[in-house]
Amino acid sequence: MSKEIVMPKLGMTMTEGTVEVWDKQVGETVKKGETVCTISSEKLTQDVESPIDGVVLKILVDEGSLAKVGEVLALVGEEETEETQQVSSEMEVPVEAVVNQSAEEGVSEIDQAASAGIKADIFEITDTSDKSRQGVTSRSASKETGRLFITPLAKKMAKEKGLDMSQIHGTGGNGRITKYDVLTAVQAQAAFVPSGQKIAPQTQETVGEGLSGMRKVIAQNMRRSLSQTAQLTLHRKVDVEKLMEFRSMLKKELADSGSYTKITITALLAKAVAQALKEDHRLNTRYDGQQLEQPKEVHIGIATALDEGLVVPVIQNADTKSIGKIADEIKDLSERGRQGTLSADEMHGSTFSITNMGGGGVEYFTPILNNPEVAILGVGALQKELKLDEEGNVKEHSMIPLSLSFDHQIIDGSVAGEFLITLARYIEHPYLLVL
Repeated sequence: MSKEIVMPKLGMTMTEGTVEVWDKQVGETVKKGETVCTISSEKLTQDVESPIDGVVLKILVDEGSLAKVGEVLALVGEEETEETQQVSSEMEVPVEAVVNQSAEEGVSEIDQAASAGIKADIFEITDTSDKSRQGVTSRSASKETGRLFITPLAKKMAKEKGLDMSQIHGTGGNGRITKYDVLTAVQAQAAFVPSGQKIAPQTQETVGEGLSGMRKVIAQNMRRSLSQTAQLTLHRKVDVEKLMEFRSMLKKELADSGSYTKITITALLAKAVAQALKEDHRLNTRYDGQQLEQPKEVHIGIATALDEGLVVPVIQNADTKSIGKIADEIKDLSERGRQGTLSADEMHGSTFSITNMGGGGVEYFTPILNNPEVAILGVGALQKELKLDEEGNVKEHSMIPLSLSFDHQIIDGSVAGEFLITLARYIEHPYLLVL
């Protein structure tokens, strides 16, 4: 009897995931609870374990390919069963299709195979001439058997780019052509493009190619954010002298009461942002390119740096929580983010994000929007400046640089400027944060 290994659901919003790597191959022994493969969603990477002791009977989704939540990734069992054979016949069916010299005709035959519901496509090759035209050669094993294996994604990409699939060198299992192989063929073909001819730009599908796991997801998200929004950044300094005094007072009161809560500048700024968004809700907005949403709730995302990238855990309903509660949640979420134990739901639903680069001495920078949010606040390093007080005396003040990026499709510059004025008022008069 065999057991199915399916694409898990890592969060409420997850609909599909990517198989990053197969730790076990067909025929290899596996123990219950042992990692069989690693998958990734939009924000998380997770190992998928075997539900039973046995051997890997069948792998149905190649590395680098997408699968919907609940879709079968592999079968594990003691021996080949009728169930396995049935799935095999459904997922990988030989097609007696002749791949002609004409790439256009070959694609037509591939489309016919696709319409038959084939997932791992196999084609009979009767002509392998003129291979140098594409600058690549077919895998020798494929030539010997006269069969060509190709993943669904690679097939789609080859069709879009007009490549003759019989000319692509497959590096996957059994010589299967993968997405990587198609991209390699495209690069090789580019060497033969006549001077002045335009080459198609990189598509979202290929963004992050050569990267893996979290780094690949970050690359895709950042490129999507920049390509789908009109981002503009405003910079200004805000006097935080009173905020620092307020923080010192809170720290002393907490210490006297025996509390272990640590009040950070980030926690105070998060509270100030939440209050400003509650007062001026225009930046508390989400836009996915089709629908504009202005939630009543204020959920603040806090960008947290990791060795391999970053995550953005969310303080839910930040406008309704005390400074102490926000400080405790930021500490807890940041620690668990670095440990990789956050759930997908704890990184979903933010309406506005804060990213702090002050620890690295950075003053001003240009934060990239965390889609579908329309604004993000960058916080720089504290600076000391000399200012005149009301009596005309020179006094040293602590200033904090702020960088507000926003989507100019939704938010006008004047609106963003007004929000910074509102935020500055809460920062410069911190007792408003406890009223």
